[in-house]
Amino acid sequence: MPVAEGERQTMIDALRAIALLGIVLVNVAAYRSGVAPSLSAGGGALGGTVDPLTVGLAALTEGRFYPLFSFLFGWGFAVQDARSRVRGRSVVGPWLRRSAVLLGLGVLHAVFFFDGDILVTYAIVGALLPLVRRVPTAWVAAVGGTMLVFQALFTAGLVALSVAAAGDPVEVRADVRADMVADAEVYATGSFLDVARHRAGDMVLNVPFGLLSVGGTVGGMMLLGVAAARLGWSDPRRWPPALRRAAVPAWVVGILLSVPAVWLAGHGAVWPDDAGQAALSWLLYALLGPAVALAWAAVVLRTGEVPALRRAYDAVAPAGRLSLTIYLSQSVVFSLVFNGYGLGLGTEVGLGVAVAMAVALWLVQVVLARAWLHWFTMGPLEALARAVAYLRWTPLRRRHR
Repeated sequence: MPVAEGERQTMIDALRAIALLGIVLVNVAAYRSGVAPSLSAGGGALGGTVDPLTVGLAALTEGRFYPLFSFLFGWGFAVQDARSRVRGRSVVGPWLRRSAVLLGLGVLHAVFFFDGDILVTYAIVGALLPLVRRVPTAWVAAVGGTMLVFQALFTAGLVALSVAAAGDPVEVRADVRADMVADAEVYATGSFLDVARHRAGDMVLNVPFGLLSVGGTVGGMMLLGVAAARLGWSDPRRWPPALRRAAVPAWVVGILLSVPAVWLAGHGAVWPDDAGQAALSWLLYALLGPAVALAWAAVVLRTGEVPALRRAYDAVAPAGRLSLTIYLSQSVVFSLVFNGYGLGLGTEVGLGVAVAMAVALWLVQVVLARAWLHWFTMGPLEALARAVAYLRWTPLRRRHR
């Protein structure tokens, strides 16, 4: 069953809203030119330069917020499953239909607006969540954590083998940069259909590569989200005392450890010098990303106990209720701002300006979300997903007396 408005957990919505900010800050590098081996590679700059802005921003955001959204995705499944059980119904059919909607939207998103789409991966991996409905919570959490570690080790080994087999890194870097320049040219000068064809070609490789390289991370974080929701951990008062004490220090330590990891990733982003560097870089990325994502969740929920911060979280929470609509609209807006078929700003603006634009867009979206929810009960794409999931249309308009 869908979650009724009065039953929503405001802090979880606030966490989604903050994750949306983190995601647009990461994606803005790729929005600028259609290429971004990593944010730490100079915000999508072809030279892969590393500077304090990109290192700091990447340490805070890169590889942190798609795992956080995966965690929240699993959380949402657990909540819907629990509500369905109370009513003696099964969540399986509605969940699979909702996953089909996400898959369709993800394909359209990847082809027409942003080749860094994550919805396709969420839809495919998330469709398997009904398999754990009757699995004990401890086992769900244990399998989720194991998946995170296995994915990190597997992909680090795969990357190392690829680098070792590729030959002279100088020659490979030259080839990679040439491909990146050619891609950037398409985004800067191509028509909307030219860029869409280019994205469609990339998607053929991006989807299986994404499942291979981060599918285990996405799935593992979803399972941890299922476990956390079952335990009622949206309320920090239900956490173990050690977790309450460790939340903020763990976040600080994770960010500090991320700085050298990001510096290493940035210097090898276009192509690393050797297999050892490649393996270490990916291993740090794949392990620190989920760890810092969980720390972000813990810090937001923990600091929500402070009255002043809770008011701030309450103010942004409406954006979390429209997370699907906002995520996709970010790509629509910046696709038109940066690509040649729109304003064509591309790399005409530096990463600092692009980051400021991303923050400004998010703030505007928060304001618009609050205004929208004054008149409507949910976002337009959320309404579409719900209608397909439950095979009925729910009126959106609020009744104001």
